[in-house]
Amino acid sequence: MIDVLVDMTALSTPSRERGIGRYVRSLCLELARRDDWLERYAEAPRGLEIAALTRHYGELESALDPTLAFGGNLAIGTSGLRYQRHKLERRLLMGGLLSRARARLVHLPDPPGTPFDRRARRIVTCHDLIPLVLAKDYLSPLPGARWLQRERDRARYQTAARVIAISEATRRDLVEQLGVEPSRVDVVHHGVDHERFHTRAAQDDAALLERELSITEPFLLYLGAGDVRKNLPLLVRAYARSGVAAHVQLLLAGPISKRSRARLLAEAEGAGVASRVRLLGYTDEKYVVPLYRQCLAHVFPSSYEGFGLTVLEAMACGAPTLTTAFSSLGEVAGDAALTLTELAEEPFARELGRLVSDAELREQLRQRGLAHAQKFTWERCAAQTLACYGRALSEGDG
Repeated sequence: MIDVLVDMTALSTPSRERGIGRYVRSLCLELARRDDWLERYAEAPRGLEIAALTRHYGELESALDPTLAFGGNLAIGTSGLRYQRHKLERRLLMGGLLSRARARLVHLPDPPGTPFDRRARRIVTCHDLIPLVLAKDYLSPLPGARWLQRERDRARYQTAARVIAISEATRRDLVEQLGVEPSRVDVVHHGVDHERFHTRAAQDDAALLERELSITEPFLLYLGAGDVRKNLPLLVRAYARSGVAAHVQLLLAGPISKRSRARLLAEAEGAGVASRVRLLGYTDEKYVVPLYRQCLAHVFPSSYEGFGLTVLEAMACGAPTLTTAFSSLGEVAGDAALTLTELAEEPFARELGRLVSDAELREQLRQRGLAHAQKFTWERCAAQTLACYGRALSEGDG
C-alpha cells in the first residue's frame, strides 16, 4: 500500500516555470533520495512508501511514479486557458483517481484545483493567500469576489488533515484570514539549490553578461515579476532620489506587462534617470546566477511574499541584499540583509545610497548572506515534510 501519494501534476502546468514548480521538483528529488539523509533527522519517519501522481485522470497504474522523478508532460501547453481547464479537470476528476489509488495520505503541493471529491485524506501546501490579503489589487471589483475567494480558500485548507505553510507569515495568514486551527499547520521553509546558486563561477560571468546582455557597468538588480506588490515604481523613484544613478545602473529583470513597463519608463523619464534604468524583460535561466554574482547589490522591495526564495538565492550567490521587513521577508532574510520597515521614497533612497557608497557594508552583507542561505536546504525541507506526513498518518490511524 502507498503511504503517501505526492501530486506532481503541477509540472504539466504553467507552475512548472514558477516557484511552485521548483518546490515540487526539489521536494520530490530529496524525498526520492531520503535513505541518504534520514539518519540525520530523528523526527522524520522511516519506512514510508511514497509515490508520485503524474496526471489527474485515466488509468491508475500508469499515473503513478514510484521514483518521484516525473518532470512534467512538456507536450501540454502552459497557456492561461489550458491552465484553467487543468484546474477544472482536477476538481472534477482527480478525486476519483485518488480514491482508486487508496493511498493512506495525499499531498497536494499546488493548491489550485483542489478536488471536489475529498474522500482521500490529504495534506495541502499553502504558498500564500495573496488574492485574499491583497484583494483590492488581485481580485475582481465585482461584489462578492473576496467572499468567494475566502470560501474557496477555506475549502482548500480547513478540510485538509494538515496544512504545510511555507513561512510563519503564511501560517499567520491561514489562522487570521481563514480560521485554520494553528495546531494543524506545520511551517516548512523552502530550500536553496546550492548546486546551482553559489559563488563559484564556472565561466566568466562578466564576459557573458557583456556579450549577450550588453551589461558593461556596475548595476543594482531587481529580479522578479512586475506585480503591484513588488513596488517597482517606488524603486525607480528611490533610485533617482538616492543620487547613485551616476555610478550604477538599475536593471529590472523578469516578466513585466506592457502597461507596467510603460509606467516604469515614464517614472524613470520623469525622474531624469531614463538612460540609467534598463528593463531586461523575461530573463533566461542561464543569466540568473551570473546576474546575482555580478550585481553590486540585489534589491527586492516587495510588500508581500509567501516566502521570498529570491532573497535567499541572491544571498547564496554572494549578492548583498536590500529587501523589506514585511510579510515573510523579514523572517526569511533575518539579519543578513538591509530591511526597509516602511515603503517610502526618502528612507528607501537613503538605504540605496548606503549600499552603493559603503563597500565595507556590502562585504558584511555578502558574508552574512552566504552563511544565512546555507541554513536553507531542500533536504531539510523534505525531512520536515516527512515529519508532517508522520503526524497526519498517526492522527488518521488514531
